[in-house]
Amino acid sequence: MNKIRNFINENNLSFEPGSRNSTCVTLIGYSQHLGLSKEDLEEELSNEIDNDDVIQDEINERWEYCSYNNYEKYWKTKQAKEDWSF
Repeated sequence: MNKIRNFINENNLSFEPGSRNSTCVTLIGYSQHLGLSKEDLEEELSNEIDNDDVIQDEINERWEYCSYNNYEKYWKTKQAKEDWSF
């Protein structure tokens, strides 16, 4: 699970208001690409969730949407490798 924490750090992701949605959507797609469950992601982000309940709301609202729309496929593309460190 350190892959999520490393990904956050390497890509300077922020959970500040105004960026939480894009950060959560990015992390959901990346987590699904890694084969992690929603609970795995929530566990990895437990400190952030404890400090800001909007993060939990973002995950709850978007997990199934991202799964249904195959967001994990993006992480296999050349573009993902150009855009992100992972």
